[in-house]
Amino acid sequence: MSQLQIQNVPEDKMQALVEKADESGQTPEEYALHLIIQGLSTSGREKTFDEILAPFRREVKQSGLTDDELAGLFTRARQDYAREQNGS
Repeated sequence: MSQLQIQNVPEDKMQALVEKADESGQTPEEYALHLIIQGLSTSGREKTFDEILAPFRREVKQSGLTDDELAGLFTRARQDYAREQNGS
């Protein structure tokens, strides 16, 4: 694999990269590589549903929620939305 060095990254962008990497459980270098690969793999085409959902699935997995707990969250969200739409 080739090495790549990126210079002159604005400080606020570097801090955001470090924070996002930490949130995803990756090093900044791993997260930057992920972003580059993601950007290049979707160039010129629309993302698949799996690609769109990948970050959400990763966060759910890292959260430790069970399938039943996740289903319960969605059920409550749908119920809350229905109540809001009905003015209750």
